[in-house]
Amino acid sequence: MKKKSIILCSLVVICAIGLVTSINIDWPVDFNKADGDIAKAAKFSRKQVSEKLTNMEELLQTDSAFRDDIVVAQVVMQTRALQFGTLVDMSNEVAGNIPAFAEVLKEMNASREMVDNVASSLAESAEKLNAALGGEECPDLAQSTINASLAYTTLQKQNNLANRFIETTDKYLETAQGDDKLKLVRDQWLDYQQMTAALEDDKASAEALAKKGNLLSGEKALAAVANFDIAERIVVLQSCELAQAMKLPNQIGRVIRPKVLENEISKLCNAQKEFLSVKPRKIDSHNAQKEVLAHRKIDSHNAQKDILAHRKIDSYNALMIGNVISQTAAASNSVKLNRRPKIEN
Repeated sequence: MKKKSIILCSLVVICAIGLVTSINIDWPVDFNKADGDIAKAAKFSRKQVSEKLTNMEELLQTDSAFRDDIVVAQVVMQTRALQFGTLVDMSNEVAGNIPAFAEVLKEMNASREMVDNVASSLAESAEKLNAALGGEECPDLAQSTINASLAYTTLQKQNNLANRFIETTDKYLETAQGDDKLKLVRDQWLDYQQMTAALEDDKASAEALAKKGNLLSGEKALAAVANFDIAERIVVLQSCELAQAMKLPNQIGRVIRPKVLENEISKLCNAQKEFLSVKPRKIDSHNAQKEVLAHRKIDSHNAQKDILAHRKIDSYNALMIGNVISQTAAASNSVKLNRRPKIEN
């Protein structure tokens, strides 16, 4: 029963970025050359992507541009998937007792099984990618990478829920006071969608979101974040760190410098580690789930920090990342990839 609980808990864990960028793995990247390759990557055809994925293990070792694109895309997918799931939790926390939000929260909660499935696919892809980067043979690497991209694409089809929460909040606040926690969650969904617009090169949505704007100042947002539990705070600040590095609009990123933000996340992760190591607790499925999730969120921080420290990710690169993800998902129709390899005797 305990083993079953741990397995179920793992399905809830969306961010396993630490598996992708273990400090024991050396994946040198020519970052000066990367920006030139990014423009080419954005124009990959489905055929080109399919051809590269069929030879993925070798290319991860020999093609720095390809390796860089795959790893960064994996980090972005996992960071955003974790952000989505966390914002669903935060939405329930701040609006669960407000009748006006009942419908949108019902639909958010109905998406939980799908979010769990996305988590499972991303975790599998991360494990295989990490192994391949370390030189291990991973015959299913290409397919698991495609499956992760398909899973992430499925998650993105739920993004209208973010818009609905924003709209519901704005309408509710026309006649109600609303506290800063509710406003923060609304603003976090808006920031999430601003990154969505950048990844999809959706200028119309970007302009509409910018027009809506944030309800809280960056300073008030930072103060409101402190009212959530530590695991949720870590995710909010990690998402801010990614947006800040990509030079995308971000409520909190406007008022906190990158190094200060990095240090704050590290402090929270260390505090969570200490809490988990000393707090006596009843071992049941709920606490096990929370503990596994908390550990994975902590592990993700160092991995994301490594990615952001070594690569300049700006809004132009966001389009590249979006294309790598979508074209990888599209490669699922490749005849080569779907054909079982011949086993030599």
